[in-house]
Amino acid sequence: MFVISCAFIGLFLFVIGSSGNGLCILVFLRDKFRHRIITPYFIVLLFADSIYLLFRLTKLFYYSQTLFYLKADSNDSCSNTFLARAYQHATQNWPQTLVPLLHSETYMRFSLILMCIMTVQRTTFITRSSKRLVLPSAFSDIHKHKWTFLFIVLAFLIAFIFEFAGLTLFCSKSNNRDLSFEWFMYMAKHMENSTYLLTNPMLDQPSKFKCVTYVLKSLQEHNRSSKIPYNNEICTEEEFMNILSFYFDQHQKSIVNLIGKILYNLSGVRITRNEIRRKYHFHECLFPQNPKFFHQHYDFMYSRNVGFNRHTLILGKMMPLAFETTNPRSRF
Repeated sequence: MFVISCAFIGLFLFVIGSSGNGLCILVFLRDKFRHRIITPYFIVLLFADSIYLLFRLTKLFYYSQTLFYLKADSNDSCSNTFLARAYQHATQNWPQTLVPLLHSETYMRFSLILMCIMTVQRTTFITRSSKRLVLPSAFSDIHKHKWTFLFIVLAFLIAFIFEFAGLTLFCSKSNNRDLSFEWFMYMAKHMENSTYLLTNPMLDQPSKFKCVTYVLKSLQEHNRSSKIPYNNEICTEEEFMNILSFYFDQHQKSIVNLIGKILYNLSGVRITRNEIRRKYHFHECLFPQNPKFFHQHYDFMYSRNVGFNRHTLILGKMMPLAFETTNPRSRF
């Protein structure tokens, strides 16, 4: 019942959010506007906006296990809807080159690039018209759209390439075992009330659960000493490290919440769920790096100010700034 409600809510939000776009498309398809040079731009932008909304809603349901505080053993989750399951299948089974098509950020970046191209083209057209002392409306309302369609395709290719690079260019080869151990020790010493976030996912693995709870209890008995007294009958040091490495590498609700809390306590900065996945849980990319090297240089490789990735200076901040400069009303 809960899953059905999620499906209807998602459909309702999409219809309400896209209805305005549909009406605008119908207006632009009227004879009065159909042949104008800006019409293809606006129609494509309206479609891109609807696609963006669709994937944002889909991702909201898909990540509901890490977004909302549901019971750990609850099967009532929005992530079980047909759309979320189809999205999961596509992201996990499609070739890497097609995955950017499933990301809402691709269509957002595409819209920004296309708006900039449209602004430049429109400015050039008005400038040429003013030099000829002819008003743009009288100069020629009907144009050949070959350059317009070429610019639209070019804008999408640029957005696709940068999203693909940002998603698949760099990552760590595997989990950072030393970092997982450091997180565990910090949790055991300073976050006793949050240890359940790590141990709950192990409830269906009694041997692993027993190993971790034994270590936690031993640390408490030894006043949280940095040296762990391992009991080989319960688990060896290598087995314990493997358990930590495995579970801290899982992108589950409780693990994501635990990592977020640890990082916030250590740095005072809240890190998003997607950032946690990108930095610690993603290992399939074109150039996998050593975990220690990747984490040390992550801020440079995925900086929001500079670098060839999804947060590049040119396509991440300058284009929205250019759009707002040329369209002051867009700020309100």
